[in-house]
Amino acid sequence: MTRVSAPRRIELLHWNDVHGRYDGLARLAQRARTIREQADHPVLVLDGGDVEETGVRLSALTFGVAGWRMLGAAGVDAAVAGNGGLLRYGPDLLPRYAAAVGFPPVVCDLERDGATPEGAAASRLLTAGDLTVGVVGVTDYYAAYDDFGLRERGRTTAAVREARSLRRQGADVVVVLSHAGLAHDQGLSWHLRGLVDVVVGGHSHHLLTEGDRSHGIPIAQAGCYAEHLGRVLLEVDDTGTRVVDMTVERVPDDAPQDPTVVAERDACERDLAAWLDEPVGELPVPVPLAGEADDSPAARLLLEALLARRPADLGVLMPMHLTRGLPQGRVTRGDVWEATSSPGNLTTATLSGAVVRRLLERGAGDDFAEQRSRSGRGPRFGRLQTLGVERRDGVLWVAGAPLADDRDYRVTASDIELSSYGTLVEAEPADLHVEVPRILPELLEEHLREAFPAG
Repeated sequence: MTRVSAPRRIELLHWNDVHGRYDGLARLAQRARTIREQADHPVLVLDGGDVEETGVRLSALTFGVAGWRMLGAAGVDAAVAGNGGLLRYGPDLLPRYAAAVGFPPVVCDLERDGATPEGAAASRLLTAGDLTVGVVGVTDYYAAYDDFGLRERGRTTAAVREARSLRRQGADVVVVLSHAGLAHDQGLSWHLRGLVDVVVGGHSHHLLTEGDRSHGIPIAQAGCYAEHLGRVLLEVDDTGTRVVDMTVERVPDDAPQDPTVVAERDACERDLAAWLDEPVGELPVPVPLAGEADDSPAARLLLEALLARRPADLGVLMPMHLTRGLPQGRVTRGDVWEATSSPGNLTTATLSGAVVRRLLERGAGDDFAEQRSRSGRGPRFGRLQTLGVERRDGVLWVAGAPLADDRDYRVTASDIELSSYGTLVEAEPADLHVEVPRILPELLEEHLREAFPAG
């Protein structure tokens, strides 16, 4: 009679979509550390993506790097690349994320120049006691990734290929670490039977208190905002791997914080303070956020920065990109980032005069000024600021001549003004060009250094 070896146990602790809640991350890390210390079996810790958050100062001003430094301090064993960093800063940040956390983020279904983006890995092999665990990364895809030179690989084909490769390399357990969302995970799971043991997910913020066993393989997800710790218990023997239990536990707001994560957060703050204190220019006069009537001198200065890099017939910009003005005299990088931390990108396009006319008329209206944007995290659009545009005796002049509906005009703005989600244009211009990866505060800093150098 064939004897089956005694099952070996392994536990996966996981969280996802922290979104800059670093106090919560410290609490999760302390709970995970306690479980590891008390367990009589190997324990791995996985992050399901989006530790970054542009609405959180420490995250935004470090381009998401601070969060990855704290993941490293938390003892995370593998993390998937989410859209929080990729969508705002592009794949050029991946090497910095890898250096911060101590290993490459996993993602198998994105490529750049025909290969997995530099700084990332399609999958990883981890050692857990006497077991070998393979982790495959998948992530959601956005059309905006095209601007960064990213392309989508077939997710199913890529995940299956990586899982097979990990099995050939001796993986006892294979996990798909996903930032694609529950619906995508459910569909993918049917194709992973026999190759993958569990999907640990994120992105859609589902709190699966007992996991999801209704599809091809078990799926776990632990909500969002560092509020819950997910736990997946597996058993491995000669017959294969079984998911014994999937649970989540609430980590209270008053739970102890991991001192290593807290120390790393404090170190990130010190490093950031030194970076922000660097002078970048010297202004002869203050540049307030709001001026006379609906004028915004700060927004116009930012628009000047964009036009200095990409001259055009006219420039347009919403004041929503800015939160404060700039001081007279010495201007530091911190002053720039306090004025704008917008993740918008310099964008150019060709529009017909008729489209320009509608754009300007809409941007001058009260309804537009009061509108709020999800992409802008809720601020009012404000009255559209323009350069290269005049109104003389009721006639619009652009580029020194009356606006002609049948003429084409080059327009410089950010991606919001020239994309349909900014509501100024009804359809994306055919030659829309978004310059990545640098964002508006970086462009403003560059302009100050060149136009108003510090004495």
